[in-house]
Amino acid sequence: MLASFMSSHGWEHKHVSVPESLPSLVQTDSRKVSVGQWFVPIVGENHDGHTFIEGACEAGAGGFFYAKTYESKLSAALKAKGIAVPDTFKAVQDLAQWWRAQHPNCQVIGITGSSGKTSVKELCSEMLGGIAPTLKTVGSLNNELGVPLTLLQLKLEHKFAVIEMGARHVGDIAFLTKIVQQNVGVLINVGTAHIGEFGGPEKVLEAKMEIASAPHAVYFRDDERIHSAMKKTSAKVTSFGRSPSADVRIISDTCDTQGQLHLTLTAAGKERSFVLPYFHDVYSLNVAAVLAIGLRLGLSIEACLPGLKRYNGIKGRFQIHRLPKLTLIDDAYNANPQSMRAGLETLRKAFPDTRKILILGDMRELGEETEHAHREMGAYCADSVRPELLITVGESSLWMEEAARSHGLKTNQLKHFATVEDLMPILADIQSHGDLLYVKASNSLKLSKIIDKLLATEGRAHH
Repeated sequence: MLASFMSSHGWEHKHVSVPESLPSLVQTDSRKVSVGQWFVPIVGENHDGHTFIEGACEAGAGGFFYAKTYESKLSAALKAKGIAVPDTFKAVQDLAQWWRAQHPNCQVIGITGSSGKTSVKELCSEMLGGIAPTLKTVGSLNNELGVPLTLLQLKLEHKFAVIEMGARHVGDIAFLTKIVQQNVGVLINVGTAHIGEFGGPEKVLEAKMEIASAPHAVYFRDDERIHSAMKKTSAKVTSFGRSPSADVRIISDTCDTQGQLHLTLTAAGKERSFVLPYFHDVYSLNVAAVLAIGLRLGLSIEACLPGLKRYNGIKGRFQIHRLPKLTLIDDAYNANPQSMRAGLETLRKAFPDTRKILILGDMRELGEETEHAHREMGAYCADSVRPELLITVGESSLWMEEAARSHGLKTNQLKHFATVEDLMPILADIQSHGDLLYVKASNSLKLSKIIDKLLATEGRAHH
């Protein structure tokens, strides 16, 4: 089987014996090679992985891939351990596509959207993992290398695989779809994330709709653009949302002071209410989305619930740490206008009477929307959240501070720092201004350092 795949793709190996389990042995990071793995050197902008082949073999690699163009640089002894391929990056993708096809009994769910992909992926894999062995994307490895590397982990016992798929350009998801061959394509939302790179909102929709080239699709019913686009596909669809015509429809959702979500929804024609041990304004929609996935896979709501109740959140995604002197909300994993607004809105609803400190940093990759988005967020903070202290970090967030001031926050309620490093020395003083600290910004600002420092110094009592 493997041999015919290899010869059909022009892979050559003269001396080394290639194990049938090759797909599950692939490792692209030479520093992580363990005995018996096969090293695949990737050529990047700054490094050519081929220069690490020797080191990988010394670390115990069973063999390695190399681009034919590199052949002359390998010793005869090394070459004997290698597979020559036209392009190492494409080799990983081709192998993953073939390996996926060897697992026809695994139902693959492909998830995309402008925000919330990772949360829905985690929630979905927790739900399905309670039913049968489930593979999932690790972290947010959702690009043209991360997706194939995830699929190469498929084993015969996996009944489900939940794959997160990211896109920065039209055609990215279509390309990944050929590799993933998802049974169910899921479109959570279409927002303004990376709008600068796509070239306009219509292009974002077009790019994300590529997920629906599957036999089944699940989508957000409240967005009429998505609903209209889904009607034109041949996929069998299940929708979720607050819209009266959604298949899985949220009737009501409230959070209590314990940080639990009380959710009532209709699904499969029945109304159901349950309590889940986590909350965030978007979790109601996330739960509705994964229940729609469950229904699309032919599962009962009863089968889906135990996994949903086991879920306990993700580092950096509105994760609540109850420290001795402070409630710390770690929402530091990335930010765009929708996710920051949703986080602040949740904060306002769930902790109405708490003295709040906000540390908010730049939202990146917004193109010409940058100034407007930051000013809007500053105004929203001042008008609705009304923090004791608003600390802004980074260049664009100066607009946030300016708008917050013009909407009524006083000078002594505002502080600005160019970088997170500048802020760290006065972290202890900041804490005395409130009972709750909320942290959010784009990843590149590294605000997670604040979380790590506080958890290390304040003890790890967290709910």
